[in-house]
Amino acid sequence: MITLRAPAKVNLGLRILGNRPDGFHDIRSIFCPVTLWDTVSVKLSPGKGITLKSSGIPSPEGPDNIAWKAADLFMAADGRSWAVSIGLHKRIPSPGGLGGGSSDAAAVLKALARLTGSAVPLEPLALELGSDVPFFLGTGPALVEGRGERLTPVRVPFFHGVLVDSGEPVPTPWAYGLWDAADLTETGATYDDSPLEMAQWHEGKPYPADLRNDFLPLLSSRLPGLERVCRALSSLTGDWGLSGSGPVVFALFRTAAEAKRAVEVLGNSFTRVYAVEPT
Repeated sequence: MITLRAPAKVNLGLRILGNRPDGFHDIRSIFCPVTLWDTVSVKLSPGKGITLKSSGIPSPEGPDNIAWKAADLFMAADGRSWAVSIGLHKRIPSPGGLGGGSSDAAAVLKALARLTGSAVPLEPLALELGSDVPFFLGTGPALVEGRGERLTPVRVPFFHGVLVDSGEPVPTPWAYGLWDAADLTETGATYDDSPLEMAQWHEGKPYPADLRNDFLPLLSSRLPGLERVCRALSSLTGDWGLSGSGPVVFALFRTAAEAKRAVEVLGNSFTRVYAVEPT
């Protein structure tokens, strides 16, 4: 049996650059893994079939779970017959914009590759499972482009982060549908990640990255809970943003003391508040 941590990620900015012929969207974002993770255990035994047992935050235990789908896809590509048992302890809110399900799926692919010794390439399987899954095959921050298949490692300044779950239901297809309905992909958006080259905090200056998320104006105007979290974070720092399509919002601080204070303040108003750091 292999047990792996499946980390969450935050989007340090997210630009939607246009529609693709395959029905997806071109994006440009900095993905950064953080120290909030699910735990994924995978075991092989003689036989065939997949079983999945989940604990923690409720999650499907059958084919509707992307971790289950990852095992099914891998075994089909490998061509051998095994009984696959998956244990999943969920700590990452879903939906959250934190990539929890995608991270679980990547962990299953990596575990099965190690357990079977298979030479099956994981990247095509990951992209078939979902746009965020390829990122989680890696181990560090990356500039993510295309629909998620183009990854360039980057340095990210160390930070003390605070995540706040607004609790609003935000299915990703619905969020992209709002974007398409507003016809905002015609604006020729760009994403300036050059400040990341500094890779450090600067006294008296904001965090050196563009934390703008193109989903935020569309979603906050429709979701009161999300707007409430945004107001709370903006009262504490200027360095905050929406992760993915939400509903989790993050804030970044230079010191542990600042982050601890933010957790204390936010914990008075919101149920799910997490202190994290980059992994």
